[in-house]
Amino acid sequence: MEPSRVEAIKNAIRANFDDSPRDYDEFEKASGLFAFLAGELASCAGVAEGQRVVDVGCGTGISTVVLSGIVGPGGRATGIDISRGMLGLARTNASGRTNVEFIEGDAADLGSILAGRAFDAVLYNACIFLVPDAEKSIEGAFSILRPGGTVAMNHIGGAFIDGKELFTELFPDWTGGGTFPAPRFPADIAGLRTMTAAAGFSGIRTGTVERALPLEHLQRFYQVPAQSASLYPKLSLAERRSAVERMFACARQKGVRVAEMRWVWITGRK
Repeated sequence: MEPSRVEAIKNAIRANFDDSPRDYDEFEKASGLFAFLAGELASCAGVAEGQRVVDVGCGTGISTVVLSGIVGPGGRATGIDISRGMLGLARTNASGRTNVEFIEGDAADLGSILAGRAFDAVLYNACIFLVPDAEKSIEGAFSILRPGGTVAMNHIGGAFIDGKELFTELFPDWTGGGTFPAPRFPADIAGLRTMTAAAGFSGIRTGTVERALPLEHLQRFYQVPAQSASLYPKLSLAERRSAVERMFACARQKGVRVAEMRWVWITGRK
């Protein structure tokens, strides 16, 4: 991808996330999704008490807070995010925790942002798919990990209803063959395992974790400005919210009340 294209994508992502803190916070309070995913990913990565962990794309700090609780007072959780707006809320959410720090920065620059420091784990909780130069970021993660350290990431694998994926299998049928966009992300999701191996990681493992969400929670997730932009990148925020509302009204008309959200995780060891 051309450098100018990468920068344009990052600027759009930063703007969308600067518009999203309140929506993400309300969604998390209703669903607990990101705290759940952070705990699962930390378990996959073997995060333990006393460790020093980096939370890439920390957003509103939910996963950073979870990690700080796992590593305890003898460890440290460092959150990094490109969005100043998200970090503002993250600092509020982590208020009073002495083993947490937040840094505004680009996920692709881990090697320079954290140069001279060594960590036990680098986690990308629900964010790697938003990094257009994911390969460079994973290489940076390798450079800041101590020998034996772990990288772990997860990404959306779909939302399923009675075994059928919400966007690719159900919505076209519900609209008589019409089209609803599936979520699109700037990172090469299919190439993440290859990128991880190419960065030097070994012992690579993958798996999935699922979380049932009431339909109203899933709708709220996709109405977050940063998420609705992955569905309707050319529409204004108000138009995106309306489009998502119509999509889920269609689901309710078909009797859907709950969806199973699937997340794919990948880990590797230095």
